[in-house]
Amino acid sequence: MDTWDIIYLVCMGTGLLYTLITLFFGDTVSDLLGQIDLPVLQPILLVSALTAFGASGFLLTRFTAFSQWFVFAIAVAIGLMLAAAAYFVWVKPMENAESSIGYLMKQLEGMVGEVLTSIPAEGLGEVLITMVGGTTNHMAASIDREAIREGTRVVVIDVRDHVLYVTPFQNPMEKESV
Repeated sequence: MDTWDIIYLVCMGTGLLYTLITLFFGDTVSDLLGQIDLPVLQPILLVSALTAFGASGFLLTRFTAFSQWFVFAIAVAIGLMLAAAAYFVWVKPMENAESSIGYLMKQLEGMVGEVLTSIPAEGLGEVLITMVGGTTNHMAASIDREAIREGTRVVVIDVRDHVLYVTPFQNPMEKESV
């Protein structure tokens, strides 16, 4: 084995070792290395390129009569092409697919909910808000400082200090009962 074979095998072995570590320890290693926010520097892309470079360089050295520099250039090209393919097949779709059911309290403003625990004029009650990700309940106070009974539909007007300030919901589409 010459120096180039050793270089290619070390690159391929490093990539395979990283893959095994990631398999057993999850994304812990990626989380430690992935603090850089450049998509092309994602650990999976770097390791894919390194492994493909090493494997293709070793195989081309063994099974072709190309010169070492030509094999090196082809191995680099194969590594970069595989990394680009990995980006478009794995990384980019995963970035687009990531979603969260988390929300900010300020996003509750304007939402309609139902009073679970009556809200006294000068105190706190509890309101249930239905959202896309499920339901959530929060402390609530009357913004008008008027008591609101349990079961009343309310709309969130303001959010301060983790308390929803609500008022009874008047739907203009519903007819008022006489």
